Amino acid sequence: MSLEEDLRTVLHERAAQRVPRPDLLTAVDAGIRRDRRRRQALAAGGVAAAVVAAAVAVPATRHKEADPAPPTTKWEWSRPTQRIAVFPLNPSWAPPGLGEPAVTQMGPNRRIDYTRGAQTLSAEIGPLEPGWEVEAEREHTATVNGRTATVHTSTTYDGAGPGDRFVGVRWQLPDKRWVQVISLGPPTEADVLRFASGLKNGSVDGTPAGFHLGAYPPQLTLQHQSAETTCLAPEAEAAHERQPTGLCVSLLDDAEPPSDPAGQLSINGNAADYYAGAALLHIHLPSGKVLEITWDPEMIKLGFQDVVHFATGIEVTG
Repeated sequence: MSLEEDLRTVLHERAAQRVPRPDLLTAVDAGIRRDRRRRQALAAGGVAAAVVAAAVAVPATRHKEADPAPPTTKWEWSRPTQRIAVFPLNPSWAPPGLGEPAVTQMGPNRRIDYTRGAQTLSAEIGPLEPGWEVEAEREHTATVNGRTATVHTSTTYDGAGPGDRFVGVRWQLPDKRWVQVISLGPPTEADVLRFASGLKNGSVDGTPAGFHLGAYPPQLTLQHQSAETTCLAPEAEAAHERQPTGLCVSLLDDAEPPSDPAGQLSINGNAADYYAGAALLHIHLPSGKVLEITWDPEMIKLGFQDVVHFATGIEVTG
């Protein structure tokens, strides 16, 4: 038996050992962004070159524990055209001091985020209606560029500091797309409405991801795109899901390994850990970063060789 065959046998045996683990559905958008705010607050207070690798954050890929990997599929692998996320409106005014915006594709929606420490101001547009993220203490209506908008406000939220407040504004355009603005921080309702009214025709480009995908399985399309994470999913899923899902690649500063037993291998000369039971591959880069690949095994059937082939084709650029 060759080394490769022996490794595949061991990984398949370990994948058959079911290990309880949390349901990743709990990592929804609000939770991801709350965690980001906590990290930002703490900071304010105080494969060729590699292979594979999220709101914006680690993707909330929805799947149960993987069954043993199926045999390698004889696919006609696709070659992607790498592109950046583009927000299809141009903010004409934003509160001062928020820094450069980040743009994210969230299924068919697009979002732009401004951050400073734990403060965030975001706008999202698309056919899917976003959630409010914070429970409102008060609700009323206002007018934004001639459209009736719902306004949610609260004097506090998880992670709020002195003087912080939550303000959310949501309205629908004539073409049925939703627009939502969320502020977590000092801006007043008047500031948030001014920002919302200033969303004009134009666009804002996002930041390119720190890696390029090589070949990927057929019948998948771009579902999520940010500076940190790229996800591919079937078209039907990509059209109806805002959260990262499908086959996701993220470039992370660090990554906590799951409790599942890992199989060790090398991807393009980099040490890698393959967690068959968690549908997860971690590649440890010379920079100290981790290239993470995760997938939904119920949505996308990937064998061990498929994962290795996909991972080997990714080039890290950042």
